[in-house]
Amino acid sequence: MRGRCFLLRLAFPLRLALRPVLRGTRRGTSRDKTFYVWSNVVLGTWTRPPLSAQIALMVDTGEAKNGTGLGRIVKVTLALAILASLIYHVNVHELVQALGQLTWGTFTLLALWAVILIYVSALKWSYFLRALGRRMPLLQLFNLYLVGYFVNLVLPSFIGGDAVRSWYAGKETGQHQAMTATILERYTGLTAMIVLALFFMWFVSFITWQIECVVLVVAFGVVVVTVLALSPKLISLVERLPYAQLLTKHVHKIQEGFYTARKDRLLLVKAFVLSFAYHTFTIGNTAAAAWAVGWWNPPIQDLFVVIPLILLLGALPITPGGLGIQEGAFYYFLHQLGATPAQAMGVAVVLRVKSYILALIGGVVWLRLRRVSDCRRS
Repeated sequence: MRGRCFLLRLAFPLRLALRPVLRGTRRGTSRDKTFYVWSNVVLGTWTRPPLSAQIALMVDTGEAKNGTGLGRIVKVTLALAILASLIYHVNVHELVQALGQLTWGTFTLLALWAVILIYVSALKWSYFLRALGRRMPLLQLFNLYLVGYFVNLVLPSFIGGDAVRSWYAGKETGQHQAMTATILERYTGLTAMIVLALFFMWFVSFITWQIECVVLVVAFGVVVVTVLALSPKLISLVERLPYAQLLTKHVHKIQEGFYTARKDRLLLVKAFVLSFAYHTFTIGNTAAAAWAVGWWNPPIQDLFVVIPLILLLGALPITPGGLGIQEGAFYYFLHQLGATPAQAMGVAVVLRVKSYILALIGGVVWLRLRRVSDCRRS
């Protein structure tokens, strides 16, 4: 009976991911119902999720205001259209040949890079938790990161995975501290990525003015959030604006983290060192994917230029999980660096499939967490 319950809990989020359009409830909008259902499915409870998880999930702006889910349908349609266009411009036979060059050696190398990248992220997360007076085993944070991958797969949103892993961490460290640490961990990573993009985009001749504008706009947004986080008076003024309370709730948490960092400036140094290290390791990860599809001489120095831009474009909330946008960015930039269309698309496919494999592993970890939680309640 218990096994059947586990299967139902696993199947329901998958079914919900395929049916994102929810009707409104008597007491709230379809967005409220979405939060409620996902808290039941992912967190395994039949109560409203804590405020920290609700705030993070509410940032998913893909749902239409009228409660029909039209925004999410548009996102999925756009992602499929971009993928179809990419496949049209790539010789499918050559793409299959490129993917057929994947060996157990390159597969092992990709797996090693995945472990390193998640380890660095979990280590930075643990530093922020420790600065807030909370400690968790690094292996446990590593596993929660995998759970985040799983949630991002069944609920295509980077924010959803962060909210859930923060909620699980908060069960042991306190929800407020966990969410603050999670936001700061993401914030420092985004800042490091934008700094790299701002620095390197001026050294590549094929970067268009449109891409430069996107990078500058995102960088400006990060500067605005940082200034708000350092100025309580500005936050109080912004809170009076319509629809600004959702942003300021996040900014309050970043502000608390900055105040903590002021007491321990070495913390920010460690965080940014790990953030820059993370994005440096993504170069090795991309090079391993290039070797996997037969592109044996990717220009490493040029990858330092384009990978931050690719990650930045893939993080834009235009399509679910950046699907299509990230693949298109890989195709465009890597082709400019000398990869054939099949090799450039092959790198994108390998990295996308790797993220899905990590998500499936995260699903297994999530089931284990649910089993342990059920045992404790019984």
